[in-house]
Amino acid sequence: MADASLQHWREGVGAYNAGDIQRAITQFKSAAPSKGVLFNLGVSTAKLGDNQGAIRHFDEVLRLDPNLGVAYLTRGACKHHEKMFDAAIYDYDRALACISDTSGVTLDYSGEGLQFEMNRVDLLFNRALALKEVGRIAEAQDDTAKARKLVDSRTTSRQAALDKLSSQLANLAVATPTQPRNLAANTYSPGDSGVL
Repeated sequence: MADASLQHWREGVGAYNAGDIQRAITQFKSAAPSKGVLFNLGVSTAKLGDNQGAIRHFDEVLRLDPNLGVAYLTRGACKHHEKMFDAAIYDYDRALACISDTSGVTLDYSGEGLQFEMNRVDLLFNRALALKEVGRIAEAQDDTAKARKLVDSRTTSRQAALDKLSSQLANLAVATPTQPRNLAANTYSPGDSGVL
């Protein structure tokens, strides 16, 4: 990154961390379009509620690096919020494929210049929520059970949300065919430990 571009990126990160998201976006747009800059631009755009714009930024990131799992996670979350559940599931699948069995539960992207960690617990939780929305209850239950087994000191705050989702899925699994499944009534809102 050239000096001016690096300065715009740093100022964008500083503005984002200070809560000035619009200024962060302006600074990121002034920097050279690297995968780190585009990723931060996507996160900032999503923070302002423009999930479609954020998806476009994450598409650009993935064109530059099709193996950047965290971009699949964040793009999947944006698609999830837009109720594009099948597309979100696809992105969560791709993100999970980026975490090898030898890399552990969490991938730290700070070496990529991204202040972001991606972990299996959040991925499995998000995918379970999307699977639930499309009526794939047994698969959602499997993901929730796997996520609950992986909770560690870094992800212990997710336990309550996993327990709540597990309970909801159990209730949906025992619903009889004469009792229609009202999936929308049982979803998390983004502010209620929803998609991470």
